Amino acid sequence: MITKQVLFGMVILACMIAIAMYSVNNVSYATLAENKVVRVAAGGGNMTAPWTVFLPQAVMINVGDRVEWYNPTIGAAEPHTVTFLLDNSTSAGVASPLAVSNKTEFNAIPPGSNNEPVLVPGEGGTNTLLAINARTFSPATIDSQDRVQFMHPNANYSVAGDEKYVNSGWFLPEELEKQYPGTGNTFMATFEKPGTYDYLCILHPWMTGTVKVVG
Repeated sequence: MITKQVLFGMVILACMIAIAMYSVNNVSYATLAENKVVRVAAGGGNMTAPWTVFLPQAVMINVGDRVEWYNPTIGAAEPHTVTFLLDNSTSAGVASPLAVSNKTEFNAIPPGSNNEPVLVPGEGGTNTLLAINARTFSPATIDSQDRVQFMHPNANYSVAGDEKYVNSGWFLPEELEKQYPGTGNTFMATFEKPGTYDYLCILHPWMTGTVKVVG
């Protein structure tokens, strides 16, 4: 049964999507020449009905302009990413299986908390540890020469246009990033080359957006 809170959230979401689409189709393209930074909401809603949508879903900017993504979800540590798969072979999964010595001990932080690593027993003195993939959790890029570079949370990155992979890392509403140490609240990108740049949230792959950069 749909609660009043969920129904209200669905109505608000529909209204914001309609406004965003109107803005993209009728206003934003005409006024962006005056803007240097365009802000895009990644998600929204609240802990009862968190949203998985970028608003606006599509923006048009000039070369050298910036886009800043932020997470406005209220009261819920619902993470999102902004991930550009400019080379589809660089798609990265959220979970990462890693070999680890079966003698390795892992201690929960904080001590006594209700968490434990996923360990799959193996042979030859090793187990398989299932961990979060650092290339999705942390801001990271893969350049045209397959070189991987990590950045700090709340990264401000210049997109050259020849990268294979650009990822914001997980970002959450302010103060709630403390629930996932090493995450941030925003991601900003400056676009140095004309083109159409499609992106997604790697945690919610149906959550997509587009940045169109004109010269």
